[in-house]
Amino acid sequence: MPKILCKGIMAAILLLSALSVAEDFQNAKVIDIAPYRKGNTPIIAPNNGYPVLISTDQNMMTITVALDEMSYSANFFQRRDFKSYTLIVGDSIPARLDGDKLVLEKPNGKEVKARLTRRARLEPKP
Repeated sequence: MPKILCKGIMAAILLLSALSVAEDFQNAKVIDIAPYRKGNTPIIAPNNGYPVLISTDQNMMTITVALDEMSYSANFFQRRDFKSYTLIVGDSIPARLDGDKLVLEKPNGKEVKARLTRRARLEPKP
């Protein structure tokens, strides 16, 4: 009986620690948003014997946020529910660091991750 109780307690501790890691978002200030288009090789598809080029370009954006006296930049894919024009420079967004990735929380509560491309110390205000 004590082994089963210990396993139950350990499972509860692991669950609580996983939940605490998932909820460590902080309010980060959006410093900059730079949309761009990432060019890829087009796909050639046949159309009644004639080749048609299908674009595989991707809409991207570089987002820079201020978090804990540092600025962090990462390149994110623009998606249907996460576009550059929906974000406003100067507003806050829930963000956290996960190793070498910047994790942002979208308005619908889902997370998006991207590898960090730049870190910089913020200048202290006089």
